[in-house]
Amino acid sequence: MTAPAPSLSAVVILRIGADHRVSGWAKTPRAARDWALVLSPYQEIPDLAEFEPDAVIPREGGKWDVLHDILTERPELLTLAPRVWLPDDDIEAEAATVARFLAIAAAQDLALAQPALTPDSEFSHYITVRNPLTRLRRTNFVELMAPLLSPQTLVASLPDMKGRPAAKGLDFVWQDHVDRPARRIAIVDAAAMAHRRPIGAHLVGRAMAAGQDVNAERDDWIARRIGRWPRPVALGPGGRPGAFALAVLGLLATPRVWRRRWAVRIAKHLRAQLLSPAFPPRR
Repeated sequence: MTAPAPSLSAVVILRIGADHRVSGWAKTPRAARDWALVLSPYQEIPDLAEFEPDAVIPREGGKWDVLHDILTERPELLTLAPRVWLPDDDIEAEAATVARFLAIAAAQDLALAQPALTPDSEFSHYITVRNPLTRLRRTNFVELMAPLLSPQTLVASLPDMKGRPAAKGLDFVWQDHVDRPARRIAIVDAAAMAHRRPIGAHLVGRAMAAGQDVNAERDDWIARRIGRWPRPVALGPGGRPGAFALAVLGLLATPRVWRRRWAVRIAKHLRAQLLSPAFPPRR
């Protein structure tokens, strides 16, 4: 790996394929960024010469099983910066947005975080869509798409990544590894990024082609973690009623989020703001 800058904000490890959709952020010149970029291609990358990575680690396989292997084999990657960002290769953002995301995470001492998604993004959980009224929201849920983790949180999560290409369910439990989770887990609305590829189709399709059963991963987690699945909740100022009000106002302020096919997800999110515990007792 190229000698890192004296003070890095993060190490970014990007599993990347030939049909990636990363925009300008990943091609930021090395001299213009304060984060290290590790590319891990799982296919030939036609535009590889346009990147300035600090390291290239080619490896076939899924996202999470290979990340487990890389971080186990190269533990020094966990010592270079206070955070590690693991985005999918279809996260679209400008370099300034990534810099703002990492700066907010540092200022807030976040141990587990993700950028909010732009309103035109494909999403699984409505709480991950940008709320235009807040800079960030504390949460009990950071999904697998673009998580930022402290090295301590990531190391504690490694056993649950081993041999699991899609790591189905990991995003429901890795908050257990965060000290003071009510303060150190957040969705950062001030650094929203786009995700327009259909949810899950790319990774699941590659896993199936390789003969891997991602549904078996999910079923295994359900069997082992029964009763521990939190309802994803994002909280803002004003306590639970305030969080509900912010969610409703954010929905009204961003009408294109309100789409019929997502109505059930949004309704579950709003209900959770009032009724679901943010952090159930650990077992």
